[in-house]
Amino acid sequence: MAGAAQIHVVEPSPERRAKALELGATSAIDPVAADPVTAIRAATGGVHVAFEVTGIPRVLPQCIDSTRHEGQTLIVSIWEGEAAFQPNTAVLKERQLQGTIAYSNVYPAVMELMTQGYFSAERLVTKRIALDDIVAEGFDALVAEESQVKILVQAPD
Repeated sequence: MAGAAQIHVVEPSPERRAKALELGATSAIDPVAADPVTAIRAATGGVHVAFEVTGIPRVLPQCIDSTRHEGQTLIVSIWEGEAAFQPNTAVLKERQLQGTIAYSNVYPAVMELMTQGYFSAERLVTKRIALDDIVAEGFDALVAEESQVKILVQAPD
């Protein structure tokens, strides 16, 4: 909807890969079964923009390496620790790295797309729970179950 010709998702969970394809991804790569950088570069020659959304240290250099000359890696996740990458992978190919918290500029555009019928958030909801179950069925489930995408917490009536 924002103009991307191709969207390549890297995700270890089979359920989340299936959801990505259902929502319009061009491909969904299992990083356990295949090297994601090799797969992305074979399909595209290198993407224009890669989004790092995991906070997993080994993923940052993969995102950078998957971009083309003058490509951009947008770091969205919140990190608990440090990550390392070889700076020459950015310098020699004039790649850009940028961090964003995304919320203030992205939500209005997403809400407008939803209003126009381009995107339904309902399709992301994989589970509905009561407020009283937020720890066991919400937080713990998101950490333990790779099948969950978004869990909707319903307030009591």
